[in-house]
Amino acid sequence: MSIFVIGINHKTAPIALREQIYFSKDVLPLYLQDLLSHGHAEEAVLLSTCNRSELYCETNNIAAVCDWFCAQTTIARELLQPIMYVYEEIDAISHMMLVACGLDSMILGEPQILGQMKEAFSESCAASSVGPLFQRLFQQIFTLAKEIRTTTAIGACPVSVASAAVHFIMREPHVSRQSNVVVIGASDTTALLMRYLSSYIDTPITIVNRHIENAKPLAEAFGGHAADLHALPQLLLTADIVFSATGSPTPILTKNMVAEAISQRLSKPLKLIDVAVPRDMEPAIAELSRVNLYCIDDLKTIIEQNRQGREHAAEKARDLIRKRSVEFVNESNALDKVTYTIRAYRGQIEEICQSELNKAKRQLKSGVDPDEVLDAFAHAFTKKLLHTPSVQLRQAGVEGRFELLRFAKQLFAIPDPEIERV
Repeated sequence: MSIFVIGINHKTAPIALREQIYFSKDVLPLYLQDLLSHGHAEEAVLLSTCNRSELYCETNNIAAVCDWFCAQTTIARELLQPIMYVYEEIDAISHMMLVACGLDSMILGEPQILGQMKEAFSESCAASSVGPLFQRLFQQIFTLAKEIRTTTAIGACPVSVASAAVHFIMREPHVSRQSNVVVIGASDTTALLMRYLSSYIDTPITIVNRHIENAKPLAEAFGGHAADLHALPQLLLTADIVFSATGSPTPILTKNMVAEAISQRLSKPLKLIDVAVPRDMEPAIAELSRVNLYCIDDLKTIIEQNRQGREHAAEKARDLIRKRSVEFVNESNALDKVTYTIRAYRGQIEEICQSELNKAKRQLKSGVDPDEVLDAFAHAFTKKLLHTPSVQLRQAGVEGRFELLRFAKQLFAIPDPEIERV
């Protein structure tokens, strides 16, 4: 049984493909239960974000797990295989640690991914797809991520997709502190967008959400306005910039909706930036005149500048991750050997016990006195149980292997006098 990672991410697949293999939080437990119910894996955790969809699992049938993973998407198998990666054991553990530390993120060192991984782990625990191995592994991953963030410069001046999106749009022409901004959604990313926008925009920002009561607290916290989705067409008539970061499985902004607004805006341009996966804005919107549509994959310039500034810290973190990955595998192998030894020894004892028990039952059926049978059973069981350890310990004493004798004293909790004198 080995640990594997299967997935796609921003390095291997564009957003048009990533959004087709997104595991929604609402149905994530069903995916995990389906995977385990087919016997493909012993333990599993699913992580799905705007930049990656990954399955972490313990399995001895990776081919079946890969087939299952491919079956969960509408992407044709021949298109999916070239963009899908599979890592095993040390490579898998290293990758999981890199992800948790933000070292495999589009924005190097971004802190949001750790929270997303913790949430994925928690949801997988709730779905009963996590066992003792992953409990131990993920706790070590989370501890390491915290250590790296506090002992290296990877966490200095944290950058997120939200901050990159704001910095990106503020560099665009016709954008100023007086721009009229609308933000769609009430997610954690929305909160980050509002936080960064508040440093650049002086005018009140409008937060639009399907349920207006979810938008109100965030809008009030930043001195903005809240509105429901029905108000969106009207807001598009006056907006200069629209951000969107919802978890909707279908587009919020359609080409027809934007085209209708543009037809009434005269020559005023509209900038749209979509940081959601799946996308909130139909890609066809880009075909409209006087509209600039950007998605998460368009933030590469800002992201590359951030990456160059953190690469030295990242290299130090990668070295530590590789070391901890090897340590975890070695510890796991040692625990496996211990478990095997305990099970094998238990099996030997049970075999001896069953043999003597069968003999005792035959004696009882033949009318032998029960006390005599029990005494004989206890004597024979004890003698056979101690035979092999006694032979080995005597031989160790003859050969002067006193470390084995000291270990036996500890193993069997033998009190003083010193075992060497026995």
